[in-house]
Amino acid sequence: MRLMTISTWTLALLVGVGICGCPKAELPDGETADDIPIAASQTAPAADQPAEPDEPAAPPMRKAAVVIGVEVLPVEVAQAEDGHGQLVDAVAPVAIEIAAEAWPVRALDPVLRIGELQFRKYTFPRINVLRYVVADRGILPDDAEVTVQYGDDVASRVVVSERLEVPR
Repeated sequence: MRLMTISTWTLALLVGVGICGCPKAELPDGETADDIPIAASQTAPAADQPAEPDEPAAPPMRKAAVVIGVEVLPVEVAQAEDGHGQLVDAVAPVAIEIAAEAWPVRALDPVLRIGELQFRKYTFPRINVLRYVVADRGILPDDAEVTVQYGDDVASRVVVSERLEVPR
């Protein structure tokens, strides 16, 4: 006798109990559903044995995004963010596009931080690209670290660049 794969086991179970409405069928090598041993991990506890309490599941590990590029591009918009939470009239607007292998799916939105400035409004112009629009390229510091962080979750912080190169 041999252990079967889950898909074959499921078929054997459905046929064996007649759920699929098919007559009881034979499996390869002349076996029937009654001939198939059940692996220990698939068995239920015996009626006289109390079920063991489930251990709490470990929280899923979150993978950090792997950034593969940053671009600062001039754009034409009427309004954009000022880095202090306000939407203002655009003076010399630029889009900051951050490409990653993949951005994690999170309940909190990604926040772009450049030094003390924070940008919260973003779009996905292409797959795996975050785009933030800044109202005035002149407010962007040349020597500040650039990060993306999900809400206030410091553990999600990803360093995008040690410094942002802004075309002036």
